[in-house]
Amino acid sequence: MSTKQTSLESFLVNGKRSIEETEEESSTSKKQKTFNRQYHESYLKYGFIATGDTHAPTPLCILCGNRLSNESMKPSKLLRHLNSKHARSKDKPLEYFERKKREHNGQEKFLRVTTTINENALRASFLVANRIAKAKKPFTIGEELILPSTKDICRELLGEAAVKKIISVPLSASTVTGRIEEIAEDIEAQLLERINTSPWYALQVDESTDVDNNAILLVYARYLYQEDIHEDLLCALSLPTNTTGAELFKSLNGYISGKLQWSFCVGICTDGAAAMTGRLSGLISRIKEVAPESESTHCIIHREMLASRKMSPELNSVLTDVVKVINYIKAHALNSRLFEQLCEEMDAEHRRLLLHTEIRWLSRGKSLTRVFELREPLQRFLSEKKSPLAAHFSDKVWVAILAYLCDMFRLLNELNLSLQGKMTTVFKLADKVAAFKAKLELWGRRVNNGILDMFQTLAGMLGETEPEPSFSKLVHDHLSLLLKEFERYFPSTKDPRTGKEWMRNPFASKLGESSMSVQEEDQLLEIANDASLKAMFHTTTLPVFWIKVMAEYPEIATTALKSLLPFPTSYMCEAGFSAMAATKTKQRNNLDVSKTLRVSLSPIIPRWNRLVAEKQAQGSH
Repeated sequence: MSTKQTSLESFLVNGKRSIEETEEESSTSKKQKTFNRQYHESYLKYGFIATGDTHAPTPLCILCGNRLSNESMKPSKLLRHLNSKHARSKDKPLEYFERKKREHNGQEKFLRVTTTINENALRASFLVANRIAKAKKPFTIGEELILPSTKDICRELLGEAAVKKIISVPLSASTVTGRIEEIAEDIEAQLLERINTSPWYALQVDESTDVDNNAILLVYARYLYQEDIHEDLLCALSLPTNTTGAELFKSLNGYISGKLQWSFCVGICTDGAAAMTGRLSGLISRIKEVAPESESTHCIIHREMLASRKMSPELNSVLTDVVKVINYIKAHALNSRLFEQLCEEMDAEHRRLLLHTEIRWLSRGKSLTRVFELREPLQRFLSEKKSPLAAHFSDKVWVAILAYLCDMFRLLNELNLSLQGKMTTVFKLADKVAAFKAKLELWGRRVNNGILDMFQTLAGMLGETEPEPSFSKLVHDHLSLLLKEFERYFPSTKDPRTGKEWMRNPFASKLGESSMSVQEEDQLLEIANDASLKAMFHTTTLPVFWIKVMAEYPEIATTALKSLLPFPTSYMCEAGFSAMAATKTKQRNNLDVSKTLRVSLSPIIPRWNRLVAEKQAQGSH
């Protein structure tokens, strides 16, 4: 039996023990019933009290703390212990032993209270450290702000007794660092255990640099757990200077080997960089050597960005001019202050321009829109500065192109935002892209007929004025170019939805529309005609549905889940890099970010009881 088949069967039984493991051995003989001696209050005069199980108590000497066996629970043996070990106390009155009993009970109660306080303080330190990591704050904040603030609150609301308890919570920077590392290790152990019980997993990989110019490889994993698909940060790996495909694979393989099995990997999503997708030495080609079933995916969001980047020289010229205008003001502090004053005087809707950067997905559209909205203050400011850039805002064609670019990039931004998010599927995002391609085609026909209403900013600026034929052609040509580029990066011949309609709705598809095995077709017919499954389909998510039917229809469910499991975008990695930038700042450039990121980004709840049990409480130092 193959390891994959074993893993699938293990997942289907959902971790239940086998019948053999739960059966009791019938041949085990019954234990003989033994006689247990009971404690009597008169035994206190020998210096003994009862401890342990009430059914079979054991005598405890309150003078020396020795514990005898239950068989010694009789006056002769208790007296022998008193005479041999505590000869000076053998003639003491009963009141003496009652006082010793009260002292013993008091000490025992004190130890219980102290132990409880220490355990609670330790648990509190874990909980606070977890919050510090998730808030991406410096570790010194625990001792410098959180602990003093908590003491102030408790002193005012609960009194000094509560403050004394708060003081016992260890929150020094070194303690918080240790707690976060321990939490991260617990989360990692849970994650690896989950992935190893899943029949398959998929990866999302991206590489970037931190504030200290260190190369970091972020890897996210998707897996099946408790009848649903989950995704989590698998690892954050530091890379050597050369971030080649070989080095990327070496680092990733070094982590996965010994923890997971490559043969269970069914998908790998990257941003399409050369180091990732190189035909011979790229990361994907090397992964496929050890994980032959893994399907590679070029991030849909990055493809959308590439498809929207190309434009005609006329449009690009306006975009370049806008960047020059922004830089003219934003690059000089004095110009920025003066322009802000001018905007206030003119009662403009905004006071500042927005920088444009190629790295941020949505910056181009927002920068263009802000410039258009502030075009009047910009024209006045640039004119007063005698800048040749002021002439652009008097050029109606230039302003019209700017308005069109604002609208188009707003629409592209809306598409981009719809492609982002967690737990997306390739089917859902393919729908979004296909709809946008259809809109581009429709908009092109409308522009040919002189209709520009879908471009709100442009239509509002033109009003009732008919656009010049040359301008309409410019817009139409750009729409045609966009459609061509989208077809290039999202070819209809490679539509991921083709032949997989049955995966999205097994109750509405028809046989013969996709290449399925005979067994899969039979199972699809059984599912399609099951009323109870149809009711479940409409009340649950698509992945959950296929996971639930996998035990009964393993072949067809396996095919469906292997298509639903892979990441369609590298959004999670991009979000992870944003968290890394917020965590590892210039003031914290020596921070090893891997542990902190795991605690910050993982949805897995740490096993607090286990962490506390494995750690002894210690005060701040």
